[in-house]
Amino acid sequence: MSTDRDTVRSYDAVAAEYAAEAAAMPEWVATEIDVFVTALGGSGRVLEIGSGGGRDALALEKRGISVRRTDISKGFVELLRASGYEADLLDPLIDDLADPQRPGAPYDGIWACACLIHVAREDFGTVLGRLAEATRSGGRLHASVREGDGEDVSTHGRDAAMRHYVETYWREPSLRSAIRDAGWIVSDIRRCMGRPDDWWLSVQASRA
Repeated sequence: MSTDRDTVRSYDAVAAEYAAEAAAMPEWVATEIDVFVTALGGSGRVLEIGSGGGRDALALEKRGISVRRTDISKGFVELLRASGYEADLLDPLIDDLADPQRPGAPYDGIWACACLIHVAREDFGTVLGRLAEATRSGGRLHASVREGDGEDVSTHGRDAAMRHYVETYWREPSLRSAIRDAGWIVSDIRRCMGRPDDWWLSVQASRA
């Protein structure tokens, strides 16, 4: 599987709490949304990987983008559905990525913000390659991962909302190579600060 099972269970257990914590849009994510939507020309159908509580999908839709919400966590999918949104349980490593609303039609873009950190390094290229195959030529990709070396288990939240995640860290040269080898042309990789000492590598790319 592309994501550690304990990580998925952590999200399942605290989906509502996590969604509330993540409701505020970080400035760097808002900037990436602007770049992504502009590159799409203000329209198109996008596959979102790791929709979580749905914050980014709402922002994209307000800008004219049609979003297919998906997550590997059943907790998030149920939360989105309870809020009135269509959402699909999806593991991008093994599940069929085809759009049920547009059979046979490729996506115009992929939005994968702060979720591919949970994909094992050995599976990362496969996931990005499968996402490329599901996207039209010239389609856009946003993906963001934490900057660093190796892998780690991180702990977030407190008390009943405590959660444990397996995370994979990247440096720009290896990240750029992995994305290029998976069938994407990298336009830009920005180094963005989420919190003090919490740096992200934010990728904008197009389908080769």
